[in-house]
Amino acid sequence: MNPGLWRWIVALLVTANIVLAVIHIRGDVVQAPPEPETAPLDPGLPTLTLVGERPTFSHSGAGECFMLGPLPTLLAQQRAEDRLRPAARRMRSRQTVTDRDRGWWVYLPAGSRSEALSLTRNLAEQGLEDFFVVTRGDMENVVSVGLYESIENARARQRQVRTTGFDAQLEIRRESVPQFWVDYEAEPGVDSAWRFIIEGAPGAQHRPIPCFETDENPS
Repeated sequence: MNPGLWRWIVALLVTANIVLAVIHIRGDVVQAPPEPETAPLDPGLPTLTLVGERPTFSHSGAGECFMLGPLPTLLAQQRAEDRLRPAARRMRSRQTVTDRDRGWWVYLPAGSRSEALSLTRNLAEQGLEDFFVVTRGDMENVVSVGLYESIENARARQRQVRTTGFDAQLEIRRESVPQFWVDYEAEPGVDSAWRFIIEGAPGAQHRPIPCFETDENPS
């Protein structure tokens, strides 16, 4: 047979084998189905925002507010307002009433004015001094024999009077006293004179409080 013809036959066989191999390989490949189209989201639904994507806001609200007091007198309150005014956006003044201990009271109870006067004569006969009859108020006709700041001194006086045969009683005395306060909103970046005010008012304090509403302006 002609050698040229054999070469053509061999070339055709090789080409046919290559084509068959390619068809076989492509037939084993699994084609993934196309992904379904995603429907657009409803614009009315809330969206998720990452922490790093949150917008920042500047706050220009009210400053810090403080309470100063109690101050002993109305004059002390007015002076405190004058010293705080340069460092305050706004202020308000307040007054409260509190009970304060006046000391310990030693007394003799009596049911009438005549009984009280009789007790005073008997006290004088026993050599006791510093007593008087209360002439008005809730303790009218009581014979007072001493008012003391110290409980020890009051008890000593009670024992002294009782040794002479009198039924001396002991109780603490209280009185209502006014207290004065200043509330203010601090101006940012401005030093306040509150420390100077505290030094001149024993017992007064300077504490933060929730800010308040008032029409009063320190200007």
